[in-house]
Amino acid sequence: MSFINKTLNSIRTNLITQGDPFNCDGKDVIICITGNPGFIEFYTEFSEELYRSTDLPVCIIGHAGHELLPNEQSKLEGREDIFNLNGQLKHKLDLIKNHIDKNSRLHFIGHSIGSWFLIELLDNNDDLYKRTASVNLLFPTIQKMAQSEKGKFLNGFVRKIHSFLFLFSFLLYLPQLFLSFIVNMYLKINGLSPINKNRILNILNPKILEKVLFLAYDEMDTVTELNKKGFEKIKHLTNIIYTKSDGWAPYEYMKDLMVYQPDLQMKEVNADHSFVLKSSESIASLAADFINTKVEYGYKDMEMQAACAASRHNHRSLQIKYYIVQYNNITCTSICNQFINNR
Repeated sequence: MSFINKTLNSIRTNLITQGDPFNCDGKDVIICITGNPGFIEFYTEFSEELYRSTDLPVCIIGHAGHELLPNEQSKLEGREDIFNLNGQLKHKLDLIKNHIDKNSRLHFIGHSIGSWFLIELLDNNDDLYKRTASVNLLFPTIQKMAQSEKGKFLNGFVRKIHSFLFLFSFLLYLPQLFLSFIVNMYLKINGLSPINKNRILNILNPKILEKVLFLAYDEMDTVTELNKKGFEKIKHLTNIIYTKSDGWAPYEYMKDLMVYQPDLQMKEVNADHSFVLKSSESIASLAADFINTKVEYGYKDMEMQAACAASRHNHRSLQIKYYIVQYNNITCTSICNQFINNR
């Protein structure tokens, strides 16, 4: 595993990589867009399990401005267009178009608001869509966010006292020992691993929190109706992992998506929306299972194309419906049948 630093849409950005997603000779690549806050270290175990289960290069990207980097000037004021949803879309697009191996098929994973980013990116960029092999949406927040239980609290309470909250930001500058004690208590009460302590401490910074909340408020205002056109476009490539008890993506929202089955795959799990705190490995394993089916399908697709191309080259005057053409002990018709059965 490596932490790589790249400048994306003018903002220095940390990435988690497993293998080399930037130069991998056209091997399939997994790209994961995090939820909000987009602090990538929470996804360390998740990325490790993905890599272990698929043997594919992995790249985890968070959100611009959600990490403090040395000498990085990422003030929110005057640069709102970089840190809002639209700016974050450009941030992800810069990574995928300009840095990921251009010959690779892409397996996308979006967590929470990361799912919304993926639908928008694939809806508006046909070149990316044509390279897409699979899409995993984990606890997706892709519609009516402000009407969800957590959305009502954020919009109806936190947002209204936003300025008042930041009057108390001085508390975040208390001695590290005191903050560590508070975080340790939180972890213990919620049964979370101590490995999360430093990760939580790293985001307890007013400069980060203001961007986290700024993005969250934009989500409340922007993520309203489901992008049906975009979702229809990717449904046959998509697997949704959800839980019935999700304050951000309630079960009733998931029922809205069930009309897209059986093209759409859906899996109900017993895990929290913030799965990276407790269930990284199990959720990564489920996502990897779906990815592996699409990798296998991709190989069969290539075999079919190669065999059928060879049969056309050697028997141009023959019609497939009357003849079975042998090529390397594989019949073109049998491969075509495999192709159809695995769609």
